[in-house]
Amino acid sequence: MEQQTRKQLLGSKFSPLHFGTSGIRAPVADMTDMECYINARGFIRYLYKIKEIKVGSDITLAGDLRQSTPRIMSAVHQAILDEGCRTLFCGFIPTPALSYYTWKRHLPAIMITGSHIPEELNGIKFIKSSEEVLKDDERDILFHVSEVREREYSKSENDCLFNMDGFFKQPIGLPSIEKNALAEFLKRYTDIFPSNILVGKKIVLYEQSAVGRNLLKDVLNSLGAEVICFGKSDKFIPIDTEKMPDSVINLFKQLAKDFQPFAIVSTDGDSDRPILANENGVFLSGDLLCTLVSLYLKPDFASMTATCDSATIATLEKSHIKVTLTKVGSPYCIASMNEKLAENPNAKIVSWERNGGYLLGSNFVVNSKILNALPTRDSILPIIIALIFSAEEDVSLSALINSTLPHHFITSSAINNKTKGCESYSADLGRIMISRFSPKDSSIKELDFTSKNISQEAKDIKLRLELYFSPALGYDTITSINYTDGVRISFLNSEIVHLRPSSNAPEFRLYVTANTEEQANKMITDRLSVIPAMISDIE
Repeated sequence: MEQQTRKQLLGSKFSPLHFGTSGIRAPVADMTDMECYINARGFIRYLYKIKEIKVGSDITLAGDLRQSTPRIMSAVHQAILDEGCRTLFCGFIPTPALSYYTWKRHLPAIMITGSHIPEELNGIKFIKSSEEVLKDDERDILFHVSEVREREYSKSENDCLFNMDGFFKQPIGLPSIEKNALAEFLKRYTDIFPSNILVGKKIVLYEQSAVGRNLLKDVLNSLGAEVICFGKSDKFIPIDTEKMPDSVINLFKQLAKDFQPFAIVSTDGDSDRPILANENGVFLSGDLLCTLVSLYLKPDFASMTATCDSATIATLEKSHIKVTLTKVGSPYCIASMNEKLAENPNAKIVSWERNGGYLLGSNFVVNSKILNALPTRDSILPIIIALIFSAEEDVSLSALINSTLPHHFITSSAINNKTKGCESYSADLGRIMISRFSPKDSSIKELDFTSKNISQEAKDIKLRLELYFSPALGYDTITSINYTDGVRISFLNSEIVHLRPSSNAPEFRLYVTANTEEQANKMITDRLSVIPAMISDIE
């Protein structure tokens, strides 16, 4: 086959991968060996450019328990070797465990994970030697990726490692596993908290396919808890903590009846998002869990994504914790923490997303010991802090929550092109939907309808929204709209509807905060009529 013809065929056959809110995500079918290899080499060349590595440097590699993960690991391992570096293979461990291990050694890392999304998708998360890849890094990384792709596509068939389907001609193995990464992450917590703090507490661990299931069990055992393991699965089970499946919610309630535990715990696929339910099996949303953790740690500053519950802001500010809102995605959380640390290097800084992943932007003193900063989503810390907080107060988890957190009901869900009436939905359509309810001036981040000076454009936006969210349809008067990330609608009775297209999956998300559980369920169910109506009105 002529070289130019081969290059054209490859260019028309394969689609470049793209960054989502945190790393690259794509259908497994699109994540061929060649494409993963090309993207990994592009990232490594970027590391050379910013002088984070030199020839012969170690780059750590780990992954989750998806079926496709080992194959993608092999492609990345080969990319590391071909760029003149060495693979420090940490095996199948949580993303925060890999980050903790690699940052202690000032090494970059690559994590193969699709996090919480279904098994037919996967992802690659690039990690620099001191922090995650931020949004400012992505353009330069993609520039180097395009250079590598041009070079790879231009190779002759004999010189190329890959066949025309994008897979290795010969199998690529993986190196032996460096086991210290998991042990060091366990020690991070066992060194800080007393070994008897959870004695007498029965904890049900829903293992499913979470890569950190054994780690979480070991942490809880080390704190003295009685751990009952349930539901271990060799098949990957996707659990999105922002839209918990009814099957899991019902399972937790049944587990509570069967075992009468102190709490039920779990994590998502790569174990950077916590899952915690109280003794009655009632799931605690991520933003409320992280608020609880912050009340315990008492940081100076907390950065929350715009999807979080506004009532938690008031709760934090009453405890003299300053709050700011940012876009969804750990890169935005980290950038926000970095800004505050630049202003005050001695400040105690935290951040979180509605999914519950908790980021420590600075060191904290806990039990007269130093808990080192870990500016990446972590599921272990919020789970054990909530359990310890409750144990120290000598109350049930539900009693602690009722006494410290706002009495709101928070839930979320989404639609995609499989939802009835939404068959035409796409990422582009999601952006059009948001623009229909947004000011033309993108620098405007909030419309306040309690103000005396309201522009005609703002009035028109409010009228358009009231076609779907009005008193006649069970909603109070719209008082404000925030545009930090999507369209966040606040009502007079403190309820909230937040519309936002996902950056990780082809879906349109809806987050609600309500004053009663019944109203929260109504508002989230309304998406099945409201979103199709919005799509129909555009078309």
